[in-house]
Amino acid sequence: MHENKNDLGCCFSNLAEMLQSRACQFPELTAFVFEDDEGNQQSWTFAQLELRSRSLGRWLARRTSVGDRVLLVYPPGLEFIAAFMGCVYAGALPVPATYPKPRRPSPRLDSIVEDCRPSLVLTHSSSLAGLCLDQQSPAISELSWEPTDLVSDDQTNSFEPISRSAENLAFLQYTSGSTSEPRGVMVSHGNILHNLEAIRTGFSIDGSVHQKGVFWLPAYHDMGLIGSILTPIYVGGTSTLIAPTTFLRRPQRWLELMSETQATISGSPDFGYKLAVTKMSEAERDLLDLSHWRLAFCGAEPINPATLDEFATAFESAGFRRSAFYPCYGLAESTVIVTGGQHPSGPRVLHVDRAAKRNHRVVPVAESNGSSQALVGCGQACKGITFRIVDPVTLEAREEDQIGEIWVQGDSVAPGYWNQEATNNETFRAKLVNHGDGEFLRTGDLGFSHEGELYVTGRLKDVIIVRGRNHYPQDLERTAQAAHEAVDLGAAFPVEVEGHEQLVLVFQWRREFRGADHEAIMHAIRTAIVEEHEIDPHAIVLIRPASLPITSSGKVQRKKCREQFLKDELAVTAQWTNHLCSGDELPAESTMELSTQPDFLAHATELSTKDLQENVQEWLVVWLSKRTNIQTGLMHPDTPFAELGIDSLTAVEVSQEIDQLLGLQSPPMVIWSCPTPKELAQYLAGELQAPKVR
Repeated sequence: MHENKNDLGCCFSNLAEMLQSRACQFPELTAFVFEDDEGNQQSWTFAQLELRSRSLGRWLARRTSVGDRVLLVYPPGLEFIAAFMGCVYAGALPVPATYPKPRRPSPRLDSIVEDCRPSLVLTHSSSLAGLCLDQQSPAISELSWEPTDLVSDDQTNSFEPISRSAENLAFLQYTSGSTSEPRGVMVSHGNILHNLEAIRTGFSIDGSVHQKGVFWLPAYHDMGLIGSILTPIYVGGTSTLIAPTTFLRRPQRWLELMSETQATISGSPDFGYKLAVTKMSEAERDLLDLSHWRLAFCGAEPINPATLDEFATAFESAGFRRSAFYPCYGLAESTVIVTGGQHPSGPRVLHVDRAAKRNHRVVPVAESNGSSQALVGCGQACKGITFRIVDPVTLEAREEDQIGEIWVQGDSVAPGYWNQEATNNETFRAKLVNHGDGEFLRTGDLGFSHEGELYVTGRLKDVIIVRGRNHYPQDLERTAQAAHEAVDLGAAFPVEVEGHEQLVLVFQWRREFRGADHEAIMHAIRTAIVEEHEIDPHAIVLIRPASLPITSSGKVQRKKCREQFLKDELAVTAQWTNHLCSGDELPAESTMELSTQPDFLAHATELSTKDLQENVQEWLVVWLSKRTNIQTGLMHPDTPFAELGIDSLTAVEVSQEIDQLLGLQSPPMVIWSCPTPKELAQYLAGELQAPKVR
């Protein structure tokens, strides 16, 4: 593909031309609005975005060569967008990366740096001090970190973007996959422009109506980068952005902004719709007007039909229409989107026989029953994209209603992974047996076609998806085994809890540690998993030595282990279950204690700083013990929060609950800045006494 045309009156062959065209066409139109956690907003017009991108492009061109990789490590905000486009202008390859937690190692960032060898890192000055680079690995700390917000704009800047063709690479998109085998998808200008056009036509966007969207998805994720940033530029729309932590802390704000801006497009992984339902009261829903919301995409993780039903029912009174749902399927290897679609009556839900599905056959049944499973259709192939269902062993095409591996073909398919030529031949250049249909992308996902629509049924690989992020079991198992010397072989696998995947870890203990403290072993495993992978397990199970199901060659049988767990057939010696993600109700007494304001609050301003800190610390240790399902004796003022199993979502929820009890408004990720109860208590005491100081 050498150029991209659409009915919005544009013709371009790379992303720089796309932005320049929009800035010329809509100079004064607001392109992006970012609202921070306190409600402050910053906005840029298309002309302002183009100037900022051009200024950074000129600055970067003096510091990088064409094709250099540039890591983008930004807190949420508009500067990331300008830095991304600035790299495009300079001919460098932007590499969006997750923002590391303060005072914590970043194994994922380490693996990306090792793989792509960036020439420098771009970030924001407000975040540099908090990153604590001295606590990161040398690979990260020794890179040149440049705060781009300190680079001034030049109104007389005549810098022209480096010329790039559709075949040239535009950026690297690292998938949320194995930390031991990072995979940076090489997305060309032709790939991204082809996929943006597929999104535009799939979303039925034309030039007759100005499109507005509201998004909370992280910019380093393909759905966030392309769905909430590049697509609005492509169609000349306005995108209002909030931070993922803002959404997790208060999902109401997502829908309030949809109402206030009368936005027409937004979307989320399945868990985001679920969170909005559970966190919003009926009174809050009654204040919304979602009647303008015409397209609500849903993807990035398995779609639960019950979640869609619950959301549609909960917000029907606010004007939300079930027909707005746009279930879709995609992956970074095909830029982002592959299939999608809407129907007048809402998403298509097909009930299939569960036993037949396990044997890779599709047998539709009339209605839901105990032996059936409901699957949500993910639409038809988007414009310029083809999918086929293929036998993963024989490589022969399968017929409709036969389950096989999903293969994808089209100009959206990337040329491969960075530095992975052997893998690329197998994954991106697959060919059907006895067919001359060209090369396909092997997705590793399983599914079937029914009446022309794609239904996703599972995965060939043992990937665990939690909140839209992929976790590879071998990485989780490696971390657990390194957590404690008593941990032997084990298996990591997903189970469904209230319609969502959760992580279970099953491990043998070593014979020589027969007398070891099993509680301490499970605590060490939980701490290590949260610390390294940002996922809090649903359950940790210790089993007798030599009882783990393995093959004759010594390979762990994860599927069989999962079946034994679900049937209570494991030789269990100790088990810990996490009530935070199990769906179990807390005892009424504990619930009441968690929602009761502490006694010291009434006279906080009368206490000395030392006394208040001691009161807050004593209360906090007890409160956190109950909130995180940890025995009080295991919690100490200097215990790092990572050892308490507090992942990102729990951290946001906990900080919000503490704020509500104490009447404060702390930063959403204050727990990572104050990583122990003692340090958090000192911060909270200072905030409680702040009015007296003023």
